[in-house]
Amino acid sequence: MTSHLLSDDQVQQVFELLADNVPLGIVVLDRDFRLLFINQRHAELNRLPLDAQLGKTLREYLPHVADVIEPKLQFVAEYACPLIHQRIKGRHPRFDGVLVHRLASYYPLFDEHGKTRLILGVIQDASVDDFEATLRQESEERLLRVLDNLFAFVGVLELDGTLLHANRAPLEAAGIQPADVEGKKFWDCYWWSYSAEVQEQLRHAVARCIKGEVSRYDVPVRMRDGMLMWIEFMLAPLRDEYGRITHLIPSGIDISKRHESEQALHRSEEHLRSVIESSDDAIITKSLDGRVTSWNPAAERLLGYSAEEILGKPITTIFPSELLEEETALMRKISQGQRIPGFETRRIHRSGHVLDVSVTISPLRDSLGQVVGACKLARDVSYQKQQMQMLELALEEKTTLLHEVHHRVKNNLQIVSSLLNLQARKASPEVAAVLAESQGRIKAMALIHQLLYESHHMSEVNLNDFLKNLIALSAPLYATEKKGIRLQLNPDNDTSISLHVQQMIPCGLVMNELILNAIKHAFPAGSSGLITVSALRSGSRIVISVQDDGQGLPDGFSWQASQGLGSQLIPMFVRQLHGQLSHESSAAGTLVSVMLAQEGGLS
Repeated sequence: MTSHLLSDDQVQQVFELLADNVPLGIVVLDRDFRLLFINQRHAELNRLPLDAQLGKTLREYLPHVADVIEPKLQFVAEYACPLIHQRIKGRHPRFDGVLVHRLASYYPLFDEHGKTRLILGVIQDASVDDFEATLRQESEERLLRVLDNLFAFVGVLELDGTLLHANRAPLEAAGIQPADVEGKKFWDCYWWSYSAEVQEQLRHAVARCIKGEVSRYDVPVRMRDGMLMWIEFMLAPLRDEYGRITHLIPSGIDISKRHESEQALHRSEEHLRSVIESSDDAIITKSLDGRVTSWNPAAERLLGYSAEEILGKPITTIFPSELLEEETALMRKISQGQRIPGFETRRIHRSGHVLDVSVTISPLRDSLGQVVGACKLARDVSYQKQQMQMLELALEEKTTLLHEVHHRVKNNLQIVSSLLNLQARKASPEVAAVLAESQGRIKAMALIHQLLYESHHMSEVNLNDFLKNLIALSAPLYATEKKGIRLQLNPDNDTSISLHVQQMIPCGLVMNELILNAIKHAFPAGSSGLITVSALRSGSRIVISVQDDGQGLPDGFSWQASQGLGSQLIPMFVRQLHGQLSHESSAAGTLVSVMLAQEGGLS
C-alpha cells in the first residue's frame, strides 16, 4: 500500500536526503548480514570510511559486536518481527578499547512474497550521559532491586529469547551466577537444559509470546544439586508506549507443595477409583433428585444395566413398584445427613427378575460439607437367603429329630423302670430294695431326657429344674415319708445354672446316688431327719451338694475303701466330670459336695 505520489527515483532521493540529514545511523543489510547501505552518520559512529564498510559482512566491519548483533538480525530475518530499542555494548578497538553503547532498532523489509529480504537498522549513540539517560538508568536500577527482592522468579528476555536479566531468587535457588545465564538463549539456561522436551516447550512459548500471546503452565525447573522444583510459569510480552512488543517477561512461582498435594490427591483418587472398580459390592451414587451419577462394574454385574444405559436415569428404574415409597423415605433421611445402616430389600434386574439385596446408604457431601447426593452399597443376598432358609429347615428337622430321640430314650428308660418295678413285686425284700435303687438310677436318666425333650435348648438342662424333679421322684420311690425322712431343695438355689447334656447325665447320677446314700445310711431305723439338696455358684465354678442332719459318717470313712455300689459310682462319675469330691461329717450330720471344674460342658 503506497501513501505517496512520488516516482521511484523521487522516493530514492527522499530516502537519501533523510539518511544524510537525520542524527541517526541507518544501515541496510541482506540475509547474509552484508552491508548494502550505510549513511554518513553511522559511518562516523563506527569511525570507518564508507568504502571500508560497504559490501562487508557485519563480522568483517564490526567484529567486536558481531556476536551480540548477529542473533538479533537472525531473529528479525527468521520471524519477520522487528526488534526495538536493543542495547548493544562493545569495546571498540578504534576507541582505545572504550566501552561503546548503542541503541538499535531492526526492521524486516519484505519482498513481493512477504518474506524478509533485507533488514533496516536504525542506530543511535547511547553513550551520552544526559539527564534523561541518567534518570532512565536509575529507574531501571530501582526496578532491578525490587525484582531481586521478590521471592518469585522474574526475568527479561530479548524477543529472540536471549536472557538479559534474571532476578536473585532463581539464581540463588539454582546456585548459579548471572554470568552463567545472561546472554544465553533462555531455553539453554541451567534451569531448563535437563530436558529437551521442556526446552522445546519453552521455544514454542517464546514464539507465541512475540505474537502477543501469554503462555501459562506448570513445569519442573532444575535447581541446586539437580533437584527439580515445580513452578507456575508465565511468559508475557512487554510493550512500549506505542503498543509494540519490546521484550518478553518470564516469571515463576514455587508451587512444589501445591503440586505434591495435587499429586497426593490424584493418587488418592486413583486408589479410590481402583477400589470402586474392583469392589465385589455394587457401588452406586445418585443426586438428591434421585438420578444415577456413578455405576461401578459390580453394579453392572448385579443389576444387568451398563453404566451408559443407567447414568442420568432415575434410581427408581431398579425399584419394584411397591417399594417406591421406600426410596422417598430413604432420601428424606439422607438429605438430613443421616446414614442408613444395612437392611435387606428387593431390586429389579434388567431382565425383569427380582433380586434380594442388602443395601447400605450414606450421604455424599461437597467440599463445604453440604449433602449433594447419596452413595449406595448393595450386594446380592438371594443365595444367602436361600442357604439360610435351607439351614433353618435343616435345623428344624434336626430339632424335631432330637425331640423324637429324647422322647424315645425317655420312653425306653421308663419301660425298663416299669419292668424293674414288676420284677420287684415278686422278689424278696432284699432284692426288691436293690431293684428299687436301679430303678432310681434309670428314672434319673429318663428325667434328663424328659427335660431335654421339653426344652427349647436341645443340649442343655436347667440344674434347678432337674433337682426339683429328682426330689419328687425319689420320695415315693424310696418311701421317705414312711421312714420319717424329708427331702427338700435349698431355697437359695441358683436357678440360672444350666449344664450340657454330656455333663448333666453324670451329674444327675451323682446327685441320685448322694440322695440315696443319705436315705440309706444317715438315719438309723426309726429315726427321722432332713436331707437338703443344693446347687450354687462359687466364682466361675458350680458346687452341688447333699446335706443331712443324721448320724454322720463312720470314723475313717473313705470313698475308695467303701464297698457299696453307690459309694463306688460317685467317685467314678466325679472323675468323669473333672470335678472335686469332698465331705464333712459330725454328730450333727454330713455334707457331701462336688465342685465342677468348668461350667457348660465336659473339658
